[in-house]
Amino acid sequence: MRKTARTFAASLGSALAAAALLAWPAGQPAAAAPAPCPAALVALVAQIDGLYRWHVAQRDVSGPTDLTSQSARFTPALDRQLRAAFGLRPEDGRFVDFDVFSGTQVGTFGARVLGCTPMPGGELEALVNVQAGLRNRPAETPQQLRYVMRPGPGGTWQIADIRYTGDPGFRLTTFLAELLAPPRR
Repeated sequence: MRKTARTFAASLGSALAAAALLAWPAGQPAAAAPAPCPAALVALVAQIDGLYRWHVAQRDVSGPTDLTSQSARFTPALDRQLRAAFGLRPEDGRFVDFDVFSGTQVGTFGARVLGCTPMPGGELEALVNVQAGLRNRPAETPQQLRYVMRPGPGGTWQIADIRYTGDPGFRLTTFLAELLAPPRR
């Protein structure tokens, strides 16, 4: 079933639905290809932009990743997974060995939300280009990540998952669940 702006808006709830309906381009279906995020979804773009501003600022900070200041950007379930995973060390025999916000093992220089696609249950998928590379030289081709965004409290949006589009593609929540599972003996 193709979602239109009206059916998408109806799934969001009254105040947010009205704003999304007014902002969605007239007559444009909410199809699989991302369209620019409607102006009413400025809070969604702000969540991702804020995460990357923080993340780039942390690039030169040594030590374990501390997500405390970023917790509100994630759903409670993803926040718990990330905190537990970032608490693991190589000596534990398992740890996060890549940058979860770029899908790489190199530095992140920034990101840009390219568009949004409605998903079932009122969620949105935000297509994000992430500039990553070695030292002070970002790669020419950005990494494309798909952020699953869920409506949060007070008109906010929270990151529920990240889909990595490489070959093979995978989901952050699935990776973290496997990483955090008790080791098999």
